[in-house]
Amino acid sequence: MTKSSDITEQSLGKELSINTNIQTNQQMDMFSVIDVPAKQRPDYSNTVEIYDAIPKYVWGKTREHEDLKSASLTRHCTIKGNKLTVKLRPALIDKGDRTVLIYPGQREELVEDALRKIAVNGKGVHINDKAGVSFSLYELLKELERMGHTYSFDEVKEALFVCRGAIIECYSEDGESVINSSLFGLLGLTTKKDVANNTGAKCYVQFNPLVNESIMNLTFRQYNYQIGMDIKSPLARFFYKRMAQYWTQASDKHPYQPNLVAFLEQSPRGLTKKMGENLRAMRSALSSLQKHKVILDYEEVKVLQGKQKVMDAKYTIYPHPNFVKEVIKANQRKSSLKIRSKLEADDFNGQPL
Repeated sequence: MTKSSDITEQSLGKELSINTNIQTNQQMDMFSVIDVPAKQRPDYSNTVEIYDAIPKYVWGKTREHEDLKSASLTRHCTIKGNKLTVKLRPALIDKGDRTVLIYPGQREELVEDALRKIAVNGKGVHINDKAGVSFSLYELLKELERMGHTYSFDEVKEALFVCRGAIIECYSEDGESVINSSLFGLLGLTTKKDVANNTGAKCYVQFNPLVNESIMNLTFRQYNYQIGMDIKSPLARFFYKRMAQYWTQASDKHPYQPNLVAFLEQSPRGLTKKMGENLRAMRSALSSLQKHKVILDYEEVKVLQGKQKVMDAKYTIYPHPNFVKEVIKANQRKSSLKIRSKLEADDFNGQPL
């Protein structure tokens, strides 16, 4: 059980040796955006294949409760044609004299995104073949504040513990387990005394195994982090990341064509019984993406049962020219990373024994 009121990690200094003994590798270097022009560097980060598409967050007030009967949620999603069943279990967090169950929500998503941004800015590390990030709590707080998301020290601290304690299980269609892991594989925090005396005191987060796998296999993609953090609607942000990762041929000739029911069922929002609510949620998300110049326009065609009952809706979404430019940049970077990886592998294989 995690006590969110007590930040201590006795092994942090010896085991991690943040300042001196952290290992880096070629993939972590490629995951960074330090090769992006300096003026553009603050705007960019990476989306991660599979992990970012899994509906692992819970939005709304229901994410925090004390009912053990509600300590597991089951969702379903399809990623690149592969059907997955996702089970989400909340973190157990002590709050004073009571213990509450907290699912990761919008706050935890923003904290994760900020940590990943810190990693791509050159703070990504590789310890025991696991990808992670070295940071200070002050640095994390300031990054969130820079993006317009202001949280207190205790709120960010709790978010980190929620990510460490919450568990996601993914099963393939044949029932075999794909992954069973907490959102953060390891969390190392400095003590309150260290934080009080030194705003640069180092902390460490080990990313989820799916993030590590994506980094090692170069299946991540560059996206505009600034836009993602500016989007207030969590559904629109989920939509944006999914498009950034998978809509690799965005153009008027290659529109994005999701169905309402399938898309919402696979999102953290889920599908509600009232179709009117689902339609409004989708339209609101798309309007937000129009506002942020991600999409230019969209068409909605309702699927009816009889003359009036709406069963589903089909969307045809056209990209904004700004988004198309971002996709082209991401495609070019993807190609250059593949070439670089091959050249480095050839150089390594050509070394004398």
